[in-house]
Formats: sequence, structure tokens, C-alpha cells
Amino acid sequence: MSTAPVFRPATDDDAPALAARIREVSPEVVDSLLQGLLPGISVENILTMVLRDASSHFSHKNCVLAELDGAMAGLLFAYPAEHQGIPVLMERMVSARRLLPVRELLTLCAPGSLYINTLWVDARVRGQGMADALMDYARFWAGQMGRAALSLFAWRDNTRAVAFYRRQGFSPVREITAQGPLAERHSKGDLYILPLGNTP
Repeated sequence: MSTAPVFRPATDDDAPALAARIREVSPEVVDSLLQGLLPGISVENILTMVLRDASSHFSHKNCVLAELDGAMAGLLFAYPAEHQGIPVLMERMVSARRLLPVRELLTLCAPGSLYINTLWVDARVRGQGMADALMDYARFWAGQMGRAALSLFAWRDNTRAVAFYRRQGFSPVREITAQGPLAERHSKGDLYILPLGNTP
């Protein structure tokens, strides 16, 4: 990148753009939960409603945007791992049958860590250091919160992401086997941890 990104907290107005990026990163999880859930309402519109619920950890308030020349170029969506879970709004809207295959993924928890739900980089700037900048910001953010580690989940077949996380120092600590519709796309994934040395 020729210029350093500018980081800013996401706002309520950013929710539709956040929904699109989160779906881009995890389409199989998002779609298995929300596709066709409300007649006439798109997956991204439902996800936008969830992101606008400020009472949930799955809120735009836990998102930080990286901008280049005023345009969104990266997204970091993270929160204390103890908050990881299925939002109340989602529990009310989505049937138990739909939730069951993804419940383990949505409730993964590495206590004391900052859980990175989504790390997204615009295709136009991939390979130019944006992912590194977002991860540096995650470390800073975790330090501000007194978190002892970063944590995240990645499917093993997402080889590019796995290689990046390992270069960053993450190590797998728990294996997850894909369930239900997710098994059509993936086999196994892992919860990864990166100790930071911060005092929780």
C-alpha cells in the first residue's frame, strides 16, 4: 500500500456494507442460517438488521473499518471471546434445525482472548499489506482491552487464510468438523490462538 490505512469505528449507517462483506467471507454459514428465512427479504438485509442490534455482540459497534482514500478497504469484526454466541435476535428468528449445524461454530470461545469473527480485505488491495495492518490493529485493540490473546476460526481448505494466520503466529487448539449443509463445502476447521502476553 502506498499510503497507510485510516481506521475508524463502524456506524449504524455502515451496517449494509458490513453485511455484504461478512457474507462475502462466510457465505455458507450466513446463507445456511438466513437464506429464505423471511419471504421477500434478502440475506444481506436480514444480516443488516442483526448488525444494527446494538445490544448484541454481533453489532456494528464491534467492527472497525480500514479506509484508503475514504473508501472501505478492510474490515475487522471482533469482540471479547466470552461474548461469542448466537445473538438473541437470531435465536428468535432462526429455527433450531437451522442453528444446530452451526451452533458449535457460533459459540466457540477461547476465554481471555479477542475473538476475530471477520477479517476482510478488498480484492483490489490484497497482497499489499492490508491484512497485516488489520492484524496489527487487532493486537492493539486486544491490548487496549487487556486481552491475553487473539482467537479466530478457519476452515482447513481455506489454505491462503490458514497460511496467513500461521505466519502471524496463530496455532490451532481445537478441531471442528463441519455439520449439515456446511459439510458439502468443508470437512474440518480449527480454532486458532495467538498469545499476546497482555494481562486480562
